[in-house]
Amino acid sequence: MKILFTTVCNDEYAIGGHVMLYSMRKYIKNFDQYDVNIYYNNEFASLSQKNQDTFKLIFPNVRFVHVNKECYFNSKLPPAGNRAQGCKAAYLTLESFQEIEYDKVIMFDVDMLCIDDISELFDSNIQFGIHHRNTGFVVLGKRFRNQQIYEMLTNNIYSHDGQFMDQGIINNLLGQHFETLPRDYNCYPLSLMDQNSKILHWAHYDHIKPWVVDEWKDKVELFQDVPAYPYPNKKTGNIPVLQDKPAFDKWNDIKHDMDKDLI
Repeated sequence: MKILFTTVCNDEYAIGGHVMLYSMRKYIKNFDQYDVNIYYNNEFASLSQKNQDTFKLIFPNVRFVHVNKECYFNSKLPPAGNRAQGCKAAYLTLESFQEIEYDKVIMFDVDMLCIDDISELFDSNIQFGIHHRNTGFVVLGKRFRNQQIYEMLTNNIYSHDGQFMDQGIINNLLGQHFETLPRDYNCYPLSLMDQNSKILHWAHYDHIKPWVVDEWKDKVELFQDVPAYPYPNKKTGNIPVLQDKPAFDKWNDIKHDMDKDLI
C-alpha cells in the first residue's frame, strides 16, 4: 500500500518533529517503505536548512513542501489566548486533503511521540479516523481526499473566526463524518498513558513541551504530586505534574537514542 504521513513543522517545534519522526521509524513496521511530507512556509512557519537536514538524517524519505498560498496568509488566530503568529502554521495541515495518490494519509502533530506500532491502520477500512474531534492524529482514506474537499476546507479559511484554527474548520465542515479512533492513537492527557498507548500527545499550545522543560525548571516547580493542570495561565500554560512524568521520561529516552544515532 502507498502510505503518506503528513505534518507541519517550524523551527520552534523542530526538535519535537525530529524526535517524533525518529520514534515512528523506530516503532512502525516497514516505515522505510512510506513517505513523509512536512509542510512549511518561509514567512510564518519557517524551517531552517539545518533542521531540514536533521530530518533527512533521521528519515531520507522525508519531503519538505513549501506552501505559499494566499488563503493561509489570511488565516486568523483564535480570538482568545496569547497565540503567536507562528501558530498559523497549523492551517497548513489542510494540504493533506489533496494528497490523492496514496491509499492512506496519516496526519500527525509534531508534539507527539510514537511508542508502538500503528501499521494495523494502513489496511483498515477507516476513511476519516479521529479521536474526540482532536485533529492531532487523523487517518484519511481516499474518500476524503480530493480537490473538492480540499477547496471547501481552504476556502473556509477566509470566513473562519480562528477558533481552533484548522481543527475548527475540519470539525465544522466534516465533523459528521468522523469515525472515532481509540485514545491509544492520540493519548492525552499524558497521565492516561498505559500499556495500550501507541501515540502520546502533548496536546494544546499552552502546555510545556518536553523539549523546553529545561527552560522552565528554574521558573516553576515541575512534576508536583498534585492534580493535573494546577496553574493554567497565559504566562506559563499548563505545568506538567507527577502523573505526566512517565511520558516525559519516555520522550527523553527516545531523544537520547536519536542523539546517539545522529553522532
